[in-house]
Amino acid sequence: MDAKNSREAGLAERVHRRNAEIAAFLSTQLLSGETVLAIQRGGLMVTDRRVLFPWPGYPSGWRSDAVAFEEVTRWSLGKRHDGRPLLRLEHPTHLRTERVAAHHLLWFAWGNGEAQVPHSDITLAFGTERDEAFRATFNRLLHMNIPRGGDFVVMLQGTREERTQGSKWAVLYRVFPDEDVGS
Repeated sequence: MDAKNSREAGLAERVHRRNAEIAAFLSTQLLSGETVLAIQRGGLMVTDRRVLFPWPGYPSGWRSDAVAFEEVTRWSLGKRHDGRPLLRLEHPTHLRTERVAAHHLLWFAWGNGEAQVPHSDITLAFGTERDEAFRATFNRLLHMNIPRGGDFVVMLQGTREERTQGSKWAVLYRVFPDEDVGS
């Protein structure tokens, strides 16, 4: 086995291990009597009552939030620039513990910390319309008669030409005071 294949095998193994870790973590968040309808690779779990989604915390490990279908006030169907589906769920404000900069001074921010960040919507991304998690969420929203917002499309910024131009070079000049540097 050459180096490239062993690297790819190692990467696939890490991704598989991470997906299993996320699924195990979300399984611990289930309520009694809750039935799992679908699990998306990479971390979305749809149950008969709610949608659970994880994100990495610092330094505390995985974090998760759940949006119950009954608390969704409005939802919208969207597409990415390449046609992959999105679902935006609006809900009452949830506080989610997220990574933030630990220190702020003027326009500088640095360090790792955690803080409670308010969110009143979540946009869920899917790989295809055939994705089990997408279909389970979409069908559940349709059957609950929750108001539907307008469809949307998320486009990439700029034109294709601007995105494919490559690196932008900046020229730096050293500025000296008016007095003679050599003296």
